[in-house]
Amino acid sequence: MSLKDAKRFIVEAAALPEFRKVTFTGGEPTLVRRDLLALLALCRELGLQTRIVTNGWWARNRSNGYRYLAALRDAGLTELNFSADKFHLEFTDAATLRNALQCARDLDFAQIVSFVCTGETEPMLEFAQLYEVDPHELLDLRDAFSANAKLVDLRRDRIHVYWGGLIGLGRAASYPAELRYHPLDFFPVGNQCGEVVNKPVIYPDGTFQACCCAGGKVAAFTVGNAHDSGVAELFDLMKARSHFRLINTHGPRQLYDIMRSALPSRSVRDDFTSICELCVEATRGVPTDVVDNAVDSWLLAETLKALTTQG
Repeated sequence: MSLKDAKRFIVEAAALPEFRKVTFTGGEPTLVRRDLLALLALCRELGLQTRIVTNGWWARNRSNGYRYLAALRDAGLTELNFSADKFHLEFTDAATLRNALQCARDLDFAQIVSFVCTGETEPMLEFAQLYEVDPHELLDLRDAFSANAKLVDLRRDRIHVYWGGLIGLGRAASYPAELRYHPLDFFPVGNQCGEVVNKPVIYPDGTFQACCCAGGKVAAFTVGNAHDSGVAELFDLMKARSHFRLINTHGPRQLYDIMRSALPSRSVRDDFTSICELCVEATRGVPTDVVDNAVDSWLLAETLKALTTQG
């Protein structure tokens, strides 16, 4: 993404009252350091929080890593998330991540790691073994946030791990032996998703999606293009979609059941690697208007049922 485009997208987004944080991800956003510093400074000027998602490569040498991260902090960075798993170890060694985590601790950032586990052993233990860290230093990030903790509440002397299995979307689908599938009943009805709409994504080519879809472009979640329309216009279009609102209020599994009932002749799998994959597959290949009409019909039927019951 060009610096000019990124600046425009951020300025337009900052005018929306719902908009509070910019996340820079990739790929590896720290590879374009000069642009990243400029964008962090812009976000700070606009009163926005910022996050980067990184593998920590910049800390191969700890002292250099400290200076690198300190520059990002001074430019306006408020949060960072590390990505780590056995796949990342193909490109950077475990010591590099340990250095980066120590730099984060020294600079008073919460140490948060997104970790893809294989399912062959307990996730926290697997992370500890792969990255040669003391298991007693690790805390499950889900446990912290289930207690309504905020980022500022997270302990700075611990590494907070957010773990999950490999999701069968995008490049990850090219690792079939690593994918673990679960039957449909594994994913409960009513398990809402707050990612869609609340965390839209803009790609370098301007594609505006309602969520990251586990890191890939998915037609059903594409709202438009930020080179053709303003961010505010795309945001309003996104919020108006029945498809997305249902995911927020009723969850992906309900969407799956609605589409299976609305299009009974359509062939759809009934086992998935994650709720994200289920969500994507629920409407894959189905036109936008067909999805929204099916959702609206179901919502109307549910409303009439509730009114009849009350009567």
